[in-house]
Amino acid sequence: MNNSRIYFLFFATFLVSYAYAQEHNTQIKVYLLGTFHFAQTDSTYNVLDDKHQKSINQLNDIIVGVNPDKIFIERMPDFENENKIDSLYTAYLSRTKETNNPNEIWQVAFKTAKRLGHKKLYQCDHPGMYGSLYAGIREYAENHNQVNILEFNSNGVTTPITSIVDIDSIMNSMSLLDYMRWLNSKKVQSSSQAHYVNMYPQVGHVDVYSYQENYLLGTELTADWYRRNIYIYSKMINQLDYKEKSIFLIIGNDHIPIIRHLFESNPYFEVMDTQTWLGE
Repeated sequence: MNNSRIYFLFFATFLVSYAYAQEHNTQIKVYLLGTFHFAQTDSTYNVLDDKHQKSINQLNDIIVGVNPDKIFIERMPDFENENKIDSLYTAYLSRTKETNNPNEIWQVAFKTAKRLGHKKLYQCDHPGMYGSLYAGIREYAENHNQVNILEFNSNGVTTPITSIVDIDSIMNSMSLLDYMRWLNSKKVQSSSQAHYVNMYPQVGHVDVYSYQENYLLGTELTADWYRRNIYIYSKMINQLDYKEKSIFLIIGNDHIPIIRHLFESNPYFEVMDTQTWLGE
């Protein structure tokens, strides 16, 4: 091999390495936290109880420790005139007493943002049609002998772990922080994501060679679920100036797998492993 070729290969390798290093150094770290909805639990499970408040404080300590530049929440920015999150958060900043609102936005996002000195929270939710689509799918299944699919009793259908276990029992057997860790485990999130892509598409008129009414009906729900999460992701990246070092999102747990995939597919971001930063 002559010297000119050696120099060329060396220079090409250097350029590739340099480009990668530049990209790697400018990637925005993304911290994704799947959650249950604190205010929608069994009446015996009160997140305002002392033991749960202690656990929430521990969770918030972890989030403060990763020091995100922006915190995103599950509210629709295009409905701010109804949500009034900006004014509610501004009012919260001036409070001397702690909030008694059990919602995770108040308990986690508000508290954490205040500790970090943030003046604003960033909304990113987008409406979906799950309720109406599921109703149509359920009706079709009941009339066409497909209910077994929706009951996870069919070939090629994954049963979400959260549909197998006694959630109330699990929640009461561990701290809130440990329950959040369990929710964010790969086994729980992957089983949930799987049923969106292998259960619903099997409901409806599924003879793919015969287009007629209700053709691949359940696929509409899967497509709408992806659509909603793509919009959530889009609303997030359109509120960035790309000077951020890290961002944080708290949102319903089922959203996480798709949003994670979208950020992982974007070279300007580095998704941080939740089980590493949150703990197992």
